[in-house]
Amino acid sequence: MATNLFSCLLCFLLLLLPSQTEGNNLAMVSSILSEKGYHAMSLTFDDMFLHTLQIDLTGNSSTLTLLCPPDHAFLSSKLYPQPPLTLLQYHLVPFKLSRDELVSLPLGSKVETLLHGHPLVVTTLPGSEYVTLNEVPVTEWDVYNDGRLVIHGVDDFLDPAYQTLRYPWYDAEEIHAKVVAEFSWIMGKVTENWFIVLLSLLMIALLVLILVSSSSCVEYCRHRDYHLVI
Repeated sequence: MATNLFSCLLCFLLLLLPSQTEGNNLAMVSSILSEKGYHAMSLTFDDMFLHTLQIDLTGNSSTLTLLCPPDHAFLSSKLYPQPPLTLLQYHLVPFKLSRDELVSLPLGSKVETLLHGHPLVVTTLPGSEYVTLNEVPVTEWDVYNDGRLVIHGVDDFLDPAYQTLRYPWYDAEEIHAKVVAEFSWIMGKVTENWFIVLLSLLMIALLVLILVSSSSCVEYCRHRDYHLVI
């Protein structure tokens, strides 16, 4: 009895351990952001990752890059006193983006974000002192970097409208990719279920043939009755 009770208690503690570890990681990142002067993002970081976006920072397969606005962006912005979910997603890149990788990207390159269909655009001019995204400079590299989560400081909020207005063809590329993916999925289903598709086509053809034959018979009967009356 005592052994079973101990086993249940141990399993319960093991189930709680990942969430506690994740909470500790989030608290550590928040503390580092605060120490580096990103107080506003530090205050929203825990809730943003754990509750709003439901991102697990303890997973070995997940890597993210956060582009972190400074306090003055939160204080001076009338649009984003409290960043909405879509804006937070736009500041998250779904892979690890190091300084060297970002510096190497040519002007006009797009960088995918968690806001699906709305990439960031590299706007760094040759010889420029700062790397810029959507014409917003990256002001501090590796504010935090544990190999899975990388945080770079940026000078202001990144506006999703920038890409839509200045690089609208990226939206067209996204639509084209979706159409191709949907067509590929349909063709895959057709290939997998070719017998059912063939049988359905034969049934449709047979139904059309019956309707055409019925129509011809009706017309023939009308003509025959007409001649008989005459």
